[in-house]
Amino acid sequence: MVDPIGGGTFSQLLNTINRNRSGLQNSLERISSGRRLNQAGTDAAASALSTQLRSEISSLTQAVSNVEAGANFTRTADGGLAGVSDLVGRGRELAIQSSNGTLNDSQRQALNQEFTQIQSEIDRLTNSLEFNGQKLLDGSLAPSADPVNVQAGSGSGAANQINLNVVESVTTESLGIANSDISTSEGALQAVDDFERAAQTLNSARGQVGAVGNRLASSANGLSSQIENLTQAESGLADTDLAEEVTRLQQGLLRFETSIRALASQIQNEQSRARILDFSV
Repeated sequence: MVDPIGGGTFSQLLNTINRNRSGLQNSLERISSGRRLNQAGTDAAASALSTQLRSEISSLTQAVSNVEAGANFTRTADGGLAGVSDLVGRGRELAIQSSNGTLNDSQRQALNQEFTQIQSEIDRLTNSLEFNGQKLLDGSLAPSADPVNVQAGSGSGAANQINLNVVESVTTESLGIANSDISTSEGALQAVDDFERAAQTLNSARGQVGAVGNRLASSANGLSSQIENLTQAESGLADTDLAEEVTRLQQGLLRFETSIRALASQIQNEQSRARILDFSV
Protein backbone atom coordinates (compact mmCIF):
# COMPACT_ATOMS: atom_id res chain seq x y z
CA MET A 1 0.00 0.00 0.00
CA VAL A 2 1.38 3.37 -1.05
CA ASP A 3 1.45 6.14 1.52
CA PRO A 4 -1.18 8.74 0.55
CA ILE A 5 1.15 11.65 1.31
CA GLY A 6 4.47 11.52 -0.40
CA GLY A 7 4.73 7.72 -0.51
CA GLY A 8 7.94 6.32 0.99
CA THR A 9 9.36 9.79 1.71
CA PHE A 10 6.71 10.40 4.37
CA SER A 11 7.46 7.06 6.08
CA GLN A 12 11.17 7.74 5.98
CA LEU A 13 10.66 11.10 7.68
CA LEU A 14 8.52 9.50 10.39
CA ASN A 15 11.18 6.84 11.01
CA THR A 16 13.82 9.56 11.27
CA ILE A 17 11.69 11.50 13.78
CA ASN A 18 11.15 8.36 15.89
CA ARG A 19 14.86 7.60 15.92
CA ASN A 20 15.71 11.15 16.93
CA ARG A 21 13.04 11.12 19.64
CA SER A 22 14.38 7.83 21.02
CA GLY A 23 17.89 9.30 21.08
CA LEU A 24 16.62 12.31 23.03
CA GLN A 25 14.87 10.07 25.56
CA ASN A 26 18.06 8.06 26.08
CA SER A 27 20.13 11.21 26.56
CA LEU A 28 17.63 12.65 29.04
CA GLU A 29 17.61 9.37 30.98
CA ARG A 30 21.41 9.29 31.18
CA ILE A 31 21.54 12.92 32.32
CA SER A 32 18.80 12.57 34.95
CA SER A 33 20.16 9.31 36.41
CA GLY A 34 23.84 10.18 36.04
CA ARG A 35 24.39 6.65 34.75
CA ARG A 36 25.51 5.73 31.25
CA LEU A 37 24.71 2.05 31.68
CA ASN A 38 21.00 2.21 32.53
CA GLN A 39 20.39 -0.82 30.35
CA ALA A 40 22.60 -3.86 29.83
CA GLY A 41 22.17 -3.49 26.08
CA THR A 42 23.92 -0.14 26.10
CA ASP A 43 27.30 -1.85 26.53
CA ALA A 44 27.03 -5.49 27.55
CA ALA A 45 30.68 -5.97 28.48
CA ALA A 46 30.89 -2.72 30.46
CA SER A 47 27.59 -3.49 32.18
CA ALA A 48 28.80 -6.92 33.31
CA LEU A 49 32.03 -5.45 34.66
CA SER A 50 30.12 -2.65 36.39
CA THR A 51 27.85 -5.20 38.10
CA GLN A 52 30.88 -7.18 39.27
CA LEU A 53 32.57 -4.05 40.65
CA ARG A 54 29.44 -2.94 42.47
CA SER A 55 29.08 -6.38 44.05
CA GLU A 56 32.69 -6.25 45.25
CA ILE A 57 32.15 -2.75 46.64
CA SER A 58 29.11 -3.95 48.60
CA SER A 59 31.08 -6.90 49.99
CA LEU A 60 34.00 -4.72 51.06
CA THR A 61 31.64 -2.19 52.62
CA GLN A 62 30.23 -4.97 54.79
CA ALA A 63 33.78 -6.04 55.65
CA VAL A 64 34.47 -2.51 56.90
CA SER A 65 31.42 -2.80 59.17
CA ASN A 66 32.74 -6.14 60.42
CA VAL A 67 36.15 -4.64 61.19
CA GLU A 68 34.57 -1.70 63.00
CA ALA A 69 32.58 -4.15 65.14
CA GLY A 70 35.83 -6.00 65.84
CA ALA A 71 37.44 -2.74 66.91
CA ASN A 72 34.59 -2.13 69.35
CA PHE A 73 35.10 -5.68 70.59
CA THR A 74 38.79 -5.10 71.31
CA ARG A 75 38.11 -1.71 72.89
CA THR A 76 35.65 -3.37 75.26
CA ALA A 77 38.21 -6.04 76.14
CA ASP A 78 40.91 -3.43 76.70
CA GLY A 79 38.58 -1.41 78.88
CA GLY A 80 37.95 -4.51 81.00
CA LEU A 81 41.67 -5.22 81.28
CA ALA A 82 42.26 -1.61 82.30
CA GLY A 83 39.67 -2.02 85.05
CA VAL A 84 41.32 -5.21 86.32
CA SER A 85 44.71 -3.51 86.12
CA ASP A 86 43.46 -0.64 88.28
CA LEU A 87 42.13 -3.11 90.84
CA VAL A 88 45.44 -4.99 90.89
CA GLY A 89 47.26 -1.70 91.33
CA ARG A 90 45.10 -0.83 94.31
CA GLY A 91 45.60 -4.32 95.75
CA ARG A 92 49.36 -3.99 95.48
CA GLU A 93 49.18 -0.58 97.14
CA LEU A 94 47.27 -2.13 100.08
CA ALA A 95 49.78 -4.99 100.29
CA ILE A 96 52.68 -2.53 100.48
CA GLN A 97 50.84 -0.59 103.17
CA SER A 98 50.06 -3.73 105.18
CA SER A 99 53.68 -4.94 105.01
CA ASN A 100 54.79 -1.91 107.00
CA GLY A 101 56.01 -3.06 110.39
CA THR A 102 54.50 -0.09 112.22
CA LEU A 103 50.94 -1.44 111.74
CA ASN A 104 49.21 -3.73 114.24
CA ASP A 105 47.05 -6.78 113.48
CA SER A 106 43.80 -4.85 113.83
CA GLN A 107 44.90 -2.33 111.22
CA ARG A 108 46.02 -5.10 108.85
CA GLN A 109 42.64 -6.81 109.22
CA ALA A 110 40.96 -3.57 108.16
CA LEU A 111 43.22 -3.33 105.10
CA ASN A 112 42.60 -6.99 104.31
CA GLN A 113 38.84 -6.41 104.17
CA GLU A 114 39.26 -3.96 101.28
CA PHE A 115 41.85 -6.28 99.75
CA THR A 116 39.35 -9.16 99.77
CA GLN A 117 36.74 -6.96 98.12
CA ILE A 118 39.23 -6.15 95.40
CA GLN A 119 39.81 -9.84 94.71
CA SER A 120 36.05 -10.42 94.54
CA GLU A 121 35.57 -7.48 92.16
CA ILE A 122 38.30 -8.78 89.86
CA ASP A 123 36.52 -12.12 89.58
CA ARG A 124 33.13 -10.47 89.12
CA LEU A 125 34.46 -8.30 86.30
CA THR A 126 36.35 -11.07 84.52
CA ASN A 127 33.39 -13.45 84.66
CA SER A 128 30.76 -10.93 83.57
CA LEU A 129 32.38 -8.72 80.92
CA GLU A 130 31.12 -9.64 77.45
CA PHE A 131 30.47 -8.25 73.99
CA ASN A 132 27.30 -9.38 72.25
CA GLY A 133 27.20 -12.51 74.40
CA GLN A 134 30.91 -13.35 73.98
CA LYS A 135 32.88 -13.50 77.23
CA LEU A 136 36.08 -11.49 77.05
CA LEU A 137 38.26 -11.99 80.12
CA ASP A 138 37.43 -15.42 81.51
CA GLY A 139 39.64 -17.38 79.08
CA SER A 140 37.05 -17.64 76.28
CA LEU A 141 39.40 -15.57 74.10
CA ALA A 142 42.55 -17.54 74.91
CA PRO A 143 44.50 -18.78 71.86
CA SER A 144 43.47 -22.34 72.76
CA ALA A 145 39.74 -21.50 72.92
CA ASP A 146 37.22 -21.64 70.07
CA PRO A 147 38.37 -19.17 67.39
CA VAL A 148 36.70 -15.78 67.22
CA ASN A 149 37.47 -14.27 63.81
CA VAL A 150 36.57 -10.99 62.15
CA GLN A 151 35.64 -11.36 58.48
CA ALA A 152 37.80 -8.56 57.09
CA GLY A 153 37.63 -9.28 53.36
CA SER A 154 35.37 -10.49 50.57
CA GLY A 155 36.90 -13.98 50.38
CA SER A 156 36.59 -17.07 52.56
CA GLY A 157 40.28 -17.80 53.13
CA ALA A 158 42.37 -17.17 56.22
CA ALA A 159 43.85 -14.06 54.60
CA ASN A 160 40.42 -12.45 54.89
CA GLN A 161 40.08 -13.06 58.63
CA ILE A 162 41.56 -11.46 61.75
CA ASN A 163 41.70 -13.62 64.86
CA LEU A 164 40.75 -12.08 68.20
CA ASN A 165 41.90 -14.93 70.46
CA VAL A 166 44.63 -13.04 72.32
CA VAL A 167 43.30 -12.68 75.88
CA GLU A 168 44.11 -15.33 78.44
CA SER A 169 41.97 -15.61 81.57
CA VAL A 170 42.62 -12.82 84.07
CA THR A 171 40.65 -14.18 87.01
CA THR A 172 42.39 -14.05 90.38
CA GLU A 173 43.10 -17.77 90.04
CA SER A 174 44.75 -17.29 86.65
CA LEU A 175 46.71 -14.28 87.87
CA GLY A 176 47.93 -16.18 90.94
CA ILE A 177 46.38 -13.82 93.48
CA ALA A 178 43.28 -15.77 94.53
CA ASN A 179 44.87 -16.91 97.81
CA SER A 180 46.73 -13.70 98.58
CA ASP A 181 46.12 -12.34 102.09
CA ILE A 182 47.49 -9.21 103.74
CA SER A 183 46.23 -9.77 107.27
CA THR A 184 49.82 -10.55 108.32
CA SER A 185 53.11 -8.87 107.53
CA GLU A 186 54.45 -12.03 105.86
CA GLY A 187 51.31 -12.46 103.78
CA ALA A 188 51.45 -8.82 102.73
CA LEU A 189 55.05 -9.14 101.55
CA GLN A 190 54.14 -12.18 99.47
CA ALA A 191 51.12 -10.32 98.06
CA VAL A 192 53.37 -7.50 96.91
CA ASP A 193 55.28 -9.92 94.67
CA ASP A 194 52.13 -11.75 93.53
CA PHE A 195 50.36 -8.54 92.54
CA GLU A 196 53.47 -7.26 90.76
CA ARG A 197 53.49 -10.39 88.58
CA ALA A 198 49.76 -9.98 88.00
CA ALA A 199 50.30 -6.38 86.89
CA GLN A 200 52.96 -7.49 84.39
CA THR A 201 50.61 -10.16 83.02
CA LEU A 202 47.87 -7.57 82.55
CA ASN A 203 50.24 -5.14 80.82
CA SER A 204 51.23 -7.88 78.40
CA ALA A 205 47.57 -8.75 77.75
CA ARG A 206 46.73 -5.12 77.03
CA GLY A 207 49.68 -4.92 74.65
CA GLN A 208 48.36 -7.92 72.70
CA VAL A 209 44.84 -6.49 72.56
CA GLY A 210 46.26 -3.14 71.46
CA ALA A 211 48.20 -4.82 68.66
CA VAL A 212 45.03 -6.47 67.37
CA GLY A 213 43.21 -3.14 67.62
CA ASN A 214 45.92 -1.47 65.52
CA ARG A 215 45.68 -4.25 62.96
CA LEU A 216 41.92 -3.77 62.74
CA ALA A 217 42.38 -0.03 62.25
CA SER A 218 44.91 -0.63 59.46
CA SER A 219 42.57 -3.16 57.87
CA ALA A 220 39.68 -0.68 57.93
CA ASN A 221 41.87 1.97 56.26
CA GLY A 222 43.00 -0.49 53.61
CA LEU A 223 39.44 -1.61 52.88
CA SER A 224 38.28 2.00 52.63
CA SER A 225 41.02 2.70 50.09
CA GLN A 226 39.99 -0.35 48.07
CA ILE A 227 36.36 0.77 48.10
CA GLU A 228 37.35 4.27 46.98
CA ASN A 229 39.47 2.93 44.10
CA LEU A 230 36.81 0.47 42.97
CA THR A 231 34.12 3.14 43.21
CA GLN A 232 36.16 5.46 41.00
CA ALA A 233 36.74 2.65 38.50
CA GLU A 234 33.05 1.77 38.40
CA SER A 235 32.08 5.43 38.12
CA GLY A 236 34.43 5.97 35.20
CA LEU A 237 32.95 2.90 33.53
CA ALA A 238 29.26 3.46 34.13
CA ASP A 239 28.60 7.11 34.99
CA THR A 240 27.49 9.70 32.48
CA ASP A 241 29.95 12.26 31.15
CA LEU A 242 27.53 15.16 31.62
CA ALA A 243 29.36 17.60 29.37
CA GLU A 244 29.50 15.07 26.55
CA GLU A 245 25.89 13.99 27.09
CA VAL A 246 24.57 17.58 27.10
CA THR A 247 26.37 18.17 23.81
CA ARG A 248 24.82 14.98 22.44
CA LEU A 249 21.40 16.15 23.64
CA GLN A 250 21.80 19.52 21.94
CA GLN A 251 22.78 17.80 18.69
CA GLY A 252 19.85 15.43 19.06
CA LEU A 253 17.43 18.32 19.59
CA LEU A 254 18.75 19.99 16.46
CA ARG A 255 18.26 16.81 14.42
CA PHE A 256 14.79 16.32 15.88
CA GLU A 257 13.75 19.90 15.02
CA THR A 258 15.19 19.54 11.53
CA SER A 259 13.27 16.30 10.90
CA ILE A 260 10.03 17.92 12.18
CA ARG A 261 10.51 20.88 9.86
CA ALA A 262 11.23 18.51 6.98
CA LEU A 263 8.03 16.62 7.71
CA ALA A 264 6.01 19.83 7.91
CA SER A 265 7.49 21.02 4.61
CA GLN A 266 6.74 17.66 2.97
CA ILE A 267 3.12 17.76 4.16
CA GLN A 268 2.76 21.36 2.95
CA ASN A 269 4.17 20.48 -0.48
CA GLU A 270 1.86 17.49 -0.82
CA GLN A 271 -1.16 19.56 0.19
CA SER A 272 -0.24 22.26 -2.36
CA ARG A 273 0.15 19.59 -5.03
CA ALA A 274 -3.22 18.15 -4.13
CA ARG A 275 -4.95 21.55 -4.41
CA ILE A 276 -3.37 22.12 -7.83
CA LEU A 277 -4.64 18.76 -9.00
CA ASP A 278 -8.14 19.46 -7.70
CA PHE A 279 -8.16 22.84 -9.45
CA SER A 280 -7.03 21.25 -12.72
CA VAL A 281 -9.87 18.75 -12.54
